[in-house]
Amino acid sequence: MKSHVRVYVRARPCAEPFAGFRTLPDGTSVAVSLSAHSSVGSVSNSSETLSFKFDGILEGAGQDVVYATCANEVAESLLAGYNGTIFCYGQTGAGKTYTMSGESQQFSQRGVTPRALHQIFEQMDIKVDRQITVKVSFVEVYNEVLYDLLSPTPGTPETLQIVDEGGATVVKGLTQVQVSSEEAALALLFEGEATRSTASHALNSTSSRSHTVFTIHVQVRMLGEGEERALTSKLNLVDLAGSERTKKTGVTGQALKEANAINKSLTFLEQTVNALSKKEGHVPFRQSKLTSLLRDALGGNCKTVMIANVWPGAGHVEETISTLRFAARVRLIETAPQVSESFDPSLMLKRYERQVRELKAELTMRDTLAGRGQVNYSDLSDAEVADLTALVSDFLEGNTSVDLLPCQTLKQVKETYRQMQLAYKSCKSSQGNQTQASLALPRPASPSSGPSSGRGEGLSNREGGASEGVGEEDLQGAQGFHVGLAPANLRPPQGIDTGSKGQPPRSPLQSLGSPQAWGSSLTATGPGIDKNTAFLAYKQDTTEDHRAAKESVKQCGLAVNSVKWEIDHVTSALGAKRAEGTAGEADVLDSEEHQLLQTLKNAKIKFKSEFQQLKVVQSSLPALAQSEADACKSLINAFNAWFAAKNSFQVRGVQEAVAQAGTDSDDDEAEAFERMQQAQLASMDPDSSAFFAAKKQVRKKQAAQVQRTHARPAQRA
Repeated sequence: MKSHVRVYVRARPCAEPFAGFRTLPDGTSVAVSLSAHSSVGSVSNSSETLSFKFDGILEGAGQDVVYATCANEVAESLLAGYNGTIFCYGQTGAGKTYTMSGESQQFSQRGVTPRALHQIFEQMDIKVDRQITVKVSFVEVYNEVLYDLLSPTPGTPETLQIVDEGGATVVKGLTQVQVSSEEAALALLFEGEATRSTASHALNSTSSRSHTVFTIHVQVRMLGEGEERALTSKLNLVDLAGSERTKKTGVTGQALKEANAINKSLTFLEQTVNALSKKEGHVPFRQSKLTSLLRDALGGNCKTVMIANVWPGAGHVEETISTLRFAARVRLIETAPQVSESFDPSLMLKRYERQVRELKAELTMRDTLAGRGQVNYSDLSDAEVADLTALVSDFLEGNTSVDLLPCQTLKQVKETYRQMQLAYKSCKSSQGNQTQASLALPRPASPSSGPSSGRGEGLSNREGGASEGVGEEDLQGAQGFHVGLAPANLRPPQGIDTGSKGQPPRSPLQSLGSPQAWGSSLTATGPGIDKNTAFLAYKQDTTEDHRAAKESVKQCGLAVNSVKWEIDHVTSALGAKRAEGTAGEADVLDSEEHQLLQTLKNAKIKFKSEFQQLKVVQSSLPALAQSEADACKSLINAFNAWFAAKNSFQVRGVQEAVAQAGTDSDDDEAEAFERMQQAQLASMDPDSSAFFAAKKQVRKKQAAQVQRTHARPAQRA
């Protein structure tokens, strides 16, 4: 089913917004008034106001709203077998990279790509009845050269080739890394982004100098009866470099060369979009690396979403109008998304075997309903072939009626014809041998010509009693032409009856031999006591609210752990059950395994519910902790006054006792601080744990690389 490319416009917040840029009341259209700005009067001579209609206008929207509106449906359909592409287009500094990648240090400001990875792995945890494999790749187009950002040497050009395989665009030689968790996928994403080419100019301090495509490859295989059916899909997350006007950016040297390459590739992309929107016969996909990579996304088997990033400032009106016009043309392009299935030969063989079993079962049911009894649709056995051979022999000799020949299955009919063909060839070969032997017979030698010598030879043989001739001798040779006796090698083969007088000879089929030879085939206190003990007794009743909240968190945590234990237990039992089934019918899903799968699915849904409840309870802890800290300060001051009045000596060490932590001091201070920060962030939003763990993993890897780089000169010395 064909559908147009969905296009959304996201407007960047401006300090000096252009008064002529406004969103219409329908929420899907935008209008730009040319008369509001004198410098754009030459853009259009026919109208002073330009209006454009799209699928949505995102003005002042946060990252979560952008993802839910533009990318959620595409990422969700990925596990259903549909390809998807999400790309951003716009001028430099309009917010394309911020939309796709987000703010690297703030979890709440992460972009489309990290959110898509989170959604995919979250769905994988619930779909326990499917075997899902995820791989990622990351390619960069810099100055019309392809770079593999996941390669061990990402800074060098690779031998990458864009080819068309079965109607799909494939980059030969591109690294695809299999990942099993969101943390691993995010680490690869952050790693690739760290090596991407960026530069600073007048409009953007971290301007992207290349186009990048981060692709998530997914294979989904059903378990049980439909195990041979595999869905293959991919999600392309494209961050295009922005178009630049050098008189505004002020770039020179290498940055100018990069800007020229970016503008050139975007021009080719615009030409491709124009051809597709006008439905021309030739579409110039091969003009650049970028258009070749986006071939599937533009008019192919793909769900495509474009986010047009605009900068509606007073100094960027021309670029805004250009972006809106390009986006309007993209919206005219039609795509034909459909479910993509794997064509792995081993999977196809399993499918065909299952279909054969189903067809045989259906034929058996039809025969039973028709009252034909049991019919064997399998290959004929040796005994069945032998019986059929004898039946064909009797039929050819006229001893069996044609109604007795088997015709219940196509295999029986074919075997009948084959036996007839063998009988014909055998008979033809036998007759041919006789004729050939007759033609090859030498004439009898005679010392002298004349009938008398021939007769004399025959008589002498007869008189000697050693005659080996056949047939009856012509005793009236004088009345006709005498040819002598027939040689011995013209005797008919054994088993063939030549007949006697008045009776026809037996059929050659009766001497073909035995039919079996033809073959088959997760409290009060008093003065003088210890001050710390007095303080603990004094503050006992001041933290009830916080203690109750912590107790609630504890109970929710126990509930989550209980469900997690159940998930682990069922998963272990399911693995043992599948291990037992490897020696038998691996494709058959019995009732016990099905029950385990359902239990596991319900447990994961319950785990997600309990986890969400835990997040809600944990979200109240920071406010209570702050309230407790304020109360603690007041408590300390009141306690100091009370204790000094009671005991008449200086206060010692109360603040140290309160601030004492329950953690070990063996770790490095930076490590301890980072771990404490991650724990605090995870308590506020547990979904962020994978994000910050990936960030930490990338930082450690980069630090190790720096250490190795500094160590190399010393090693060579």
